[in-house]
Amino acid sequence: MAELIDKFGRIHDYIRISLTDKCNLNCVYCNPGTHNYKKLGKNDILTYNELIRLIKIFLFDFEVRKIRFTGGEPLIRKDIITFFEKLHDVKRRHDFEFCLTTNGTLLEDKIFRLKELGLNKLNISIDSLNAEKFKQITGKNIIKSVIHSIDIAEECKFDELKINVVLIKGINDGEIFDFVDFVRDRKITLRFIEYMPFSCNGWNKKMFISCEEIKSMIEKKYNLKKINDSKLRVASNFNIEGNRSSIGFISSISNLFCGSCNRIRIKSNGNMKSCLFSKETEEIDLKKYIRDPLYGDSVIARLIFNRLQLKEKEHMSVSDIIKLEKNKMFSVGG
Repeated sequence: MAELIDKFGRIHDYIRISLTDKCNLNCVYCNPGTHNYKKLGKNDILTYNELIRLIKIFLFDFEVRKIRFTGGEPLIRKDIITFFEKLHDVKRRHDFEFCLTTNGTLLEDKIFRLKELGLNKLNISIDSLNAEKFKQITGKNIIKSVIHSIDIAEECKFDELKINVVLIKGINDGEIFDFVDFVRDRKITLRFIEYMPFSCNGWNKKMFISCEEIKSMIEKKYNLKKINDSKLRVASNFNIEGNRSSIGFISSISNLFCGSCNRIRIKSNGNMKSCLFSKETEEIDLKKYIRDPLYGDSVIARLIFNRLQLKEKEHMSVSDIIKLEKNKMFSVGG
């Protein structure tokens, strides 16, 4: 077993796997209903057995400590609990942090089983607490199921429960204090995420609001105390003074954290992506090698290591990111 290290000395011990590019919501910043992208077919994505094999390579050949499953919406995939049962068997033999990011709309009837299967950390995305605005952002009028899922998740006492909010100026930036009040006195981390440019989301600088601006607004009403945690690679986290909850800021655009990046992404089509904003030409199709009987696990591990060495020191500028034609958030997994 060896560490997965790139040419800049960054250790990659965190894998994010997009289980599907399909989603039951049409969020304006990720999966807008106006795009004409053709979703992947059954043979275009890794099967559950293929995913388990790939996960074992990351766990057994490299010292991966954390795996997060994303989408699209991961819970929309058929027989998803069957997959997580297979994963649980792996986790019993080789422990790792099992994490999930979901929009919460399909979580209610699965959450207790996920807890039984060893889910450690849960992130729920919700970009408005107002029913009309939620529908405007997502295209669906199902906010009640998301709120209910958050309430149940809190009862389950996961190691971490986080709420992810993408703020867009002129759409939901007026709800900053509503979200802060929503998590007050609850063991929940509220994370504000900067609006990022992806193919087909029509990113506009005028709709961008930086994490520093958001933090400054909150500090006008609340005292924030910095959480000094060496494990934090992405978010800057703060405690609300006199409160159980915390607030995180993810500044992917305004304040790069590439120097401490420890993650690799597996897209829903089976491609490995070393950076959220890397070019498609820098990806490697792991599905092709997983399905070829001539390639054993050790050979695939070497391919993964070698491709990681193409990872840049930091991601490209916003002006260049906008030009990427096939960097769709719903297939990368955010």
